[in-house]
Amino acid sequence: MAIELKCSRRTLIRQFSQFWHSCPKSNKNYKYDFGILVCDAIYLEGRKEAVLIGKTLSGIVHWLFAFRENYFSRRLFFCSIKTPKIIVCDGQKGMLSAIKDVFPQTRIQRCYFHVLHRARMLLTKNPKTIAGIKLNYIIKKLNKIRTRRQKRRWIRLFNRWNKKHDKYLKERSFGVKPNGKQTWWYTHKRLRSCRSLIKNALPCLFTYIGHYQIPRTTNHVEGGINSRLKELIRRHRGLPMKNKRVLVAHFLQSKQIQKPPRNVT
Repeated sequence: MAIELKCSRRTLIRQFSQFWHSCPKSNKNYKYDFGILVCDAIYLEGRKEAVLIGKTLSGIVHWLFAFRENYFSRRLFFCSIKTPKIIVCDGQKGMLSAIKDVFPQTRIQRCYFHVLHRARMLLTKNPKTIAGIKLNYIIKKLNKIRTRRQKRRWIRLFNRWNKKHDKYLKERSFGVKPNGKQTWWYTHKRLRSCRSLIKNALPCLFTYIGHYQIPRTTNHVEGGINSRLKELIRRHRGLPMKNKRVLVAHFLQSKQIQKPPRNVT
């Protein structure tokens, strides 16, 4: 750009310096589409300096910069917005606790894709045990559930698996610590973790059934916002954190809900 304009890079930097002095804030005048809020977060650098994002089906309603995504930052985020009827989220523990404290009447829809992804990490694509193979088969059916009847069938299938393999999951392994004391642990830790994941997600996993407006995933933020932000940060790599916040805030402001035009008669 400096070559095209026939000036030095320092001149361009000086001309663009005013851009970094203004950090836009979210618009407080908004309405939820069907009372739905989709929440997610993205880290600007490593595992620190996160931006928490809240979006309706139409556009961004609020964002908040925080050092880390945890209970306290999420609570501060939720205290700054209107009460939604339904929150779609990835099920992070701090987020769930903050929702229950700030919005006790709000229903939660867990992102089923995050549940599938976490289960795949625990089971792997090709489990070696019979219990793991059957559980993997049951989890893959999550994607096809659309009606209450299918939901009841799936829950019965999972409960039968749980009852059949309960004794197997209680198997223990024994060993000796370096200090000579005997210790034990559950032999099938990852399989137990996957079972706990599904049990904890079940109360909020099928909120969308019977309500076609409710999205099952957080893709409204993950795909349309987070992926674009990651690409934007990558292209402008090398910026100090202060300038990164300004860049992200300007992008999120451009994705806010626009007021509908007035009819001119």
